Parts: sequence; C-alpha cells; structure tokens
Amino acid sequence: MQITDSDAVFKGLKPTLPQRPRRYYTPCLVFLIVVRLEMLYRVVHDFQCTVQGVEAFLPFLLAVYDLFFNRKAAAVVDPNEPEDPWGSVWDDIIAWLQASQMPSAFIILLLSYGVFLGADFAPRSSYFCSTASDQTAWVIFLQWAGVTLDATILVLLWRILSWTKTTKLRLQKLSGIMTASSLAAGLLWVFGRLLLSRPTTTGQSFLGLDTIFIFDVLTNGIAFAVAVVSATLWMCESAPLSMTATTTFICGATAAFREILLFGTYQQTSRFLPLIVLVIVSTTFPFYTFIGGMRSVLYIPRVLLLLIMITLLIIATTITMLKSPIIDRHPVGELVYKNRVEADRWLRYASVSTTLHTAVTEYKERHHGRDPPPNFDRWFDFALQKKSVIMDKFDQIETDVVPFWGLKPSKIKEGLETVKTLPDVGIITIAAGKASHSLPADLSQKLILDELVSLISSFSQHLPEMEIAINLRERPRILAPWDDIHRLAEKGARPKSKLEKVLPQALSKRLVEDVKTPRDSATGRPLEYVTAQDFRRLQALACPPGSKTRASITWNVRDHCAACADAHSQGHILQDWQYSLDPCHQPDIFNLHDFHTLPHQSDLYQELLPLFSGSKTSSFNDILLPLIRPNSNEKVDDDSRFDSKKDHLFWQQEPQPQPITHDMLHGGHRNRLVRLINNATAFDKQSMLLGFKSGKDVKYAYDEVGIRAANKLFATDISYINAAGTCDNPNCQLIEREHFGFKQKTEDPLHSSRYFMVLDTSDGPSPDVLPALQSNGVPFISTIFREWFTERLMPWTHFVPIDLRYHGLHSTLAYFVGLKGKGKINGHDQVLEGSVQDARWIAEQGRKWAETAIRREDMEVYLFRLLLEWGRIVSNDRDNLGFVLKEGQPK
Repeated sequence: MQITDSDAVFKGLKPTLPQRPRRYYTPCLVFLIVVRLEMLYRVVHDFQCTVQGVEAFLPFLLAVYDLFFNRKAAAVVDPNEPEDPWGSVWDDIIAWLQASQMPSAFIILLLSYGVFLGADFAPRSSYFCSTASDQTAWVIFLQWAGVTLDATILVLLWRILSWTKTTKLRLQKLSGIMTASSLAAGLLWVFGRLLLSRPTTTGQSFLGLDTIFIFDVLTNGIAFAVAVVSATLWMCESAPLSMTATTTFICGATAAFREILLFGTYQQTSRFLPLIVLVIVSTTFPFYTFIGGMRSVLYIPRVLLLLIMITLLIIATTITMLKSPIIDRHPVGELVYKNRVEADRWLRYASVSTTLHTAVTEYKERHHGRDPPPNFDRWFDFALQKKSVIMDKFDQIETDVVPFWGLKPSKIKEGLETVKTLPDVGIITIAAGKASHSLPADLSQKLILDELVSLISSFSQHLPEMEIAINLRERPRILAPWDDIHRLAEKGARPKSKLEKVLPQALSKRLVEDVKTPRDSATGRPLEYVTAQDFRRLQALACPPGSKTRASITWNVRDHCAACADAHSQGHILQDWQYSLDPCHQPDIFNLHDFHTLPHQSDLYQELLPLFSGSKTSSFNDILLPLIRPNSNEKVDDDSRFDSKKDHLFWQQEPQPQPITHDMLHGGHRNRLVRLINNATAFDKQSMLLGFKSGKDVKYAYDEVGIRAANKLFATDISYINAAGTCDNPNCQLIEREHFGFKQKTEDPLHSSRYFMVLDTSDGPSPDVLPALQSNGVPFISTIFREWFTERLMPWTHFVPIDLRYHGLHSTLAYFVGLKGKGKINGHDQVLEGSVQDARWIAEQGRKWAETAIRREDMEVYLFRLLLEWGRIVSNDRDNLGFVLKEGQPK
C-alpha cells in the first residue's frame, strides 16, 4: 500500500499546527531521551520509595504548556456584524469555555488528581523503603522531574513530526531519533562501566539464558515499537494533550472500576472511594472533550461516549451499594476444619498397605506399572519393624529420581565422577553390606557424614554396591532448565514394555540414546559465582514455558502482587501450602527472600547430575535425603502445658555474615519481618480481617489498619540478637544503621511462648522446624524450601503456614489470640475472641505427628527406600531388575 501525501489535510489544519521547529530541537530531543532513561533507571532501582500515580499528572503539565505557550488565536469579530438575537448567556459561556484554555487546564487537573487517587488503592508490598539508607526525597524528585521531561519530550517530538508532510517521513524521522537515542544511551553505559572499571560481560555462559534474553528483547521491542509508532501518529493527528488525556482517562476508569469489583476483599476495603474516583474521572473527561472540541474519542462519537460513561456509573453505583463485604466464617477457622479432614484422607492414602502383596500392587499403580526395586520385601519388613505410618506415599522420591531414568547408567556414573571433584561434597560408599564415607577434613562435615552412615548402617546389608555424592553445603547446586528435566522425566516415567526388553541390544541402545541429555548441550563446567540477577533468571528457566515466572521476573517491588499470591490463598490467608512452594506462578518471590536476593557463591550446575542434598527449592534438581546437620537443634523435651505459656509470637536470630545486596536489604525475608513488627512507619497500612457483632453471631470484614496500630494489639518478640556482643560484620552494622535494634537472647523460648515464627536462613530451611513441631506450641512456618519430610506436613493441622509476603500475618495471629478487650481499631471496639482451642489442637497434632512420622526411624525408612530406587537406576541392567512376588511367598 503506497503512502500518499497529506498536503490536503495540512491545508485544513494549518491553524492547529505548532510553531515550526528549530534546528537544534532534534539533538536536544535525543539528549533529553537519554537523560530520561537514566532517571528511569534510578527510579526503578529504588522503586520501593516512589509515590504511586505521579505519572497521572502528565496531561496536566501538557495543559499548562498549552495555557502559556500554545494559546489559540482569538477569533476576529466584525464590529459591523449584528448580534445574534437568539443568543443566550449559556451560549456566551460555551463560547468562552471553547476559546479560553484556563477551564481546560482545570478540568485536566481534576482528571489527573482523580487518577492519582485511584493509583493509591494498590496495596504496598512488604519490600520496604529504608528510612536510613534510601534517599526518598531524591527519588520522588526524580519521579516529578521525569514526568516533566516526558511532557517536554512529547512537545518537542510533536513540534518536529507535525511539520513532516507524509506518514513515511514521520516514521523515518522517528526511527532516526530512536536510533540516535539508543546509540547515545549505549555509549553512555559502556563509558560508565569503563570509568568504574567494571567488566561489560560476566564471562560466563548460562545454558538457555540467550534464548530467554532474545525472546524478551523481541517481545518488548515489538511492543515498544508498536506503542511508540501508534502514539506518535495519534499525537500528530491531534495533539499531545488529547493523546495523554485519553490514555490517562482509560487507565483511570479501568482501574477504578476494577477496585469497585474488588470491594469486600483484602485488596479494597473502602466502599465509596473507588466510586468517587470513577465519578471524577468519568465526568471530567467528557467535559474536556467538549471544551477541547473533540467530536470523537478513538472513533467513538462524543455523545456515545457520554452514554457509555453514564451507563458505567449506574452499573458501578449499583455494585457499590449492593455488594456485601461481610464474610460469615473466618477463613482460618474454615481452613483448620478443611485440613483436618484432608489430613485424615491423606494419611489413609499414604498407609494403604498392610501386607507385602498390597504394597507391591500399590507401588505398581503409583509408578506407571513399574515393578518395585529388588529387596522391596526387605524394605517393607523394615518399615513394619520401625512402625512407619507412611507405607505408600513417597512422591518426593519419585519426583527426584524419575528424570534419571531418562539418562543411561553410564551417563549417571560420569556425572558422579564430575560431582566428586566439587568442593564440600562427601562420598558415601556402600560395599559388602557396609557403609563408609570419604572422611572430609572439616569436622562439621565429618559429623554430617557420620550421622548419615549411622542411618544407612541399619539396612546397608540389603543394598547393592553404590557410591552417592552428598552436598555438604546448605545451598542446593543442581539447577537444570525445565525443558531438559521435563524431557528426561517423560522418558523415565514410562517403564519399558516386555517387547522392548527382548529387542536386540543395538536397537535398545538406539532407543535410549534418542533422548538428548543436558550434558550434550552444556559446557560441563560449574558456575562458581552467579550474581543475584542471573541467579533469578536461571531459576526462571527451571519453570515451564507459559508460566508467569518464565515469562518475566517482576521489577515492581513497590506494589503487592495479588495475582501471585491469590493462586494459593483464600483472601490473604495461605491456603495451598504445597503450591506456595512453587515459584513458577509468583515471580515476585524472587525479590522477597535472602536466598534469591544474594549471589550464588556455591558451584552451580545446569545439567542433571546425581547430587544428594538435605534441602532445595522446587526449582532445583538435587535429590533430597535426610541429613542431620550440626546446627540442627536437638529433640525438644517440652513438658510445659500449652495453656501455661505466654500468648505471644516469638522469633529471634543472629544476623548472618552474608554479603549485603540492595535487594537483600529491602526484600530479605528476615529484614522485612523485623521491620514490619518493630520499625513500620506511620504511612504503612495493611488489610486486617476484623470481627463485628451481627445479632448474636460474629461476622467478619476487611478493614485497612495502620501497621503500627496493628502491632500494638499483639504481644510479640521479633528481633535480631547479638550473642557475641560485638558488631564487626557488615550485616550487624547494617541492622544497627537501619534502627532494627538488637534484643537480649531469650532462653528456652519454645517452653515459654505459644506461637513462634520459623524462618529460613539465607541458604536453607531453619534448623528449628523439627524442634518447633515437637514443642507444645504453634509453629508459624514461612519457607521456600523442601526437605524430605515436607510432603508429610499438613498445613493448618501440624503448623500454621505464613505467606512469605506477610500480608496475612496480623489477621492470622488475631484469629488465635483474639482482639477483644485490646483497644479500638479505626474507632471501633473489637469483638473477635481468640480461638485458643484451635491453637491448642494444632500444637498437639504437630507434636504427635513429629513423634509419629518424622522420627529418626522414619529417616531410615525413607533413606532405605530411596537408596533401593537409586541402586536400580544406576544398574546397567535396570530395565530387568524388579521385585516380583513369587508363588508361595508370604503376602
């Protein structure tokens, strides 16, 4: 299609064209774009300190420009022309409104302010702005300066492109400006790296990151190009003010209507504020279209737009008045009841087998028809002897080892030789029915292997000869891309048929080699140091295509990601704990935990290697097994009664001496909790589920509460401790500078507190998980890690799960301790009584379950079954190995 000249159009629009651009406008425009990009980088770097909705005032700044620098020429009135006898005062007012730009600026100001108010509805993330180290005033200044630069850039671009005569010339001019700006920004970046003596590349090659980087560049580039070209052509056919006002109106009206629909949830507690915002936005914009002479908006006639706005307001008002925010039953009480039933159902499914025959049948049904491994009968007798309540449900073992079925045994053995060379890897050797280890020089590592050998020795006579590599560090190390693991797992999940087993060996070999392994395409070298940013990207590659995390890692650390949390929550209470451990639907979690916000300084492999670890996140591919570390607390002998303990929440830890990063300071899970409880500002607010009397019953509704006021309702002891008495490591000094403060270490907190938080360390799960379960208290567990017993824990039955974002912590604690008699909230007396009976029941169930299903004997049963599976996987004849009941064998 040929682009035609638009001279005819310009002849009719000459009076509306801006002044002819000067020659220096183009280089000035390029310079301003580069400066704006630098401002944007600085603002995004400290996005947690920004003000929501500042960008809504862009139309107002353009209106001010029109008022002072782009005034309409006054119409020349012929003095001899007779006055219209049918004219009225209203006609004179209309004529004045259309001629003067002061009313237009006022209307745009109201529109911008309405959208600005609506932007403040978004709940804030617990990723905080530091009052000690962040320059909040400077960041906000850069926000306003950036919006002013946006207005300047739009005006300059409009004045330059409006005087080009064809669409083709406009696009050519625009592409030249964008190219020059890109080159200038790139040169500035390179110059800055050289000036600071920083390398422009990391020198490391990450498997799969090139693909995801190219995909991001293409998708974002195409979206940016379409947006810029569309906005430019739109602006040249009208004016910058019309374009930005329309865009701001659409965004504001959509956001306000969405908030009206959210009323009654924890995201929106106000009934009328969203409606007021919608009224402001929906009335000011039609006024602007009338004053500005816009006969249509996006091809919608002005009259039709007015009818749409009236209809939208009627619908919104109806929803606002009729929608009830009342919740009949507290979600925590509902979850406690549901999970009590679910725990009984889970236990029945996990303990079906009472005879060997049933165990074999159950195994084959749950493993796609594959026979159990050799000596399965020995394992079954061992499990019965150890009084294991879990006989059939070992899903974690299946998840961990299935991908290795897609690798040839020779490849697995090659991988074993690779991990043997890694530092902090111990080797357990099982030969002639005995287990031994490689005697590491480090005493703490030797203690770990001694405990593991002790566990294995109770059944080692029934194991085939093998060697296994043990990761002695807390951090997992195997992080293969999802595509490789999925391909291997699909291959491994299908046991070979009898026909395949009798095929010629050459054909069988070809079938096995059909599956390309990750080692074929990887470098085979470990990544010795991975920055926090690259580490997050590598974990995103471990998610399936189409998942939120694989698509993009969120940069918006300021706002609470409701779409991320709602997938596993009921309101703001964590509902599906197992699903919450999966990072693939919640990209914001990479900014909210020390593990994700610190560089990975252990050797990291992107290929599937046989390495056993004590814990991992769902992204990693280490094989889980029970490990007893020296820092694991001993079994708790808590003989204190639950009712005799103090009704308060406890957590204390020493700061860990890890390197401090920007994200770790503001988003680390421990820093955020301590700051939330001890150092919240007067501006920090959070939704809480509060009770009120409705007749004789108690109903519930969400209300926005200041975090400082909420903290005063509860007895808490959340703090860092400094047991050494000195403060010579960077993290300790940071805590002092941030005014988090230190407290004296509390002795025997598990014996004195009813509720205690259990938080991960920077590298792994808390060593207090099992002691907390064994105590007569209620553990509030917030974690991202999996251990061998994770699948055995039932949330709301054995412990209370807490979302890593902490947005439901106050409501959860309020359900157990109650709010009645503790003062007013937002001017209202509270009627919510504590559910002590539910708390006592959870404490009892957690302790009983820890003494029943997470004993040392259960570690042995789990480890025995895992090593039987592994012994078959590494055997060259694994497709013919299996346990089959013989005739006459006891069933």
